[in-house]
Amino acid sequence: MNGKQLLKDQRGFTLIEMLVVIFVIGVIIAIALPNLKAAGQSAQERACEANRKLIGSQADNHYLEMGSYPKSVAILHRRGYLRTKPTCPAKGKYTIRKGASVEKRVKCTKHGD
Repeated sequence: MNGKQLLKDQRGFTLIEMLVVIFVIGVIIAIALPNLKAAGQSAQERACEANRKLIGSQADNHYLEMGSYPKSVAILHRRGYLRTKPTCPAKGKYTIRKGASVEKRVKCTKHGD
């Protein structure tokens, strides 16, 4: 086999084909990325809401046993009402409001009520 015959038999991708593939992958990423970001934020909000409900129910238990609401989440943890101190996935801080309704008793600085 001579050199010209060897080059004719080789198969591969052309530059245009490679650019088209890269373009298509870029379009798919551009479409998927915002959806993934929104899903992550939604998951953070749901986890924070679950933490607020847990803290609120344990604050109510504290009230029933001690006659007053705790001043902070750290007190609930220290007194054994919470096994671990819940943390907001978005790095928010939880506060307990004494006079608020059950749904709004615990507030997060990042996710609100």
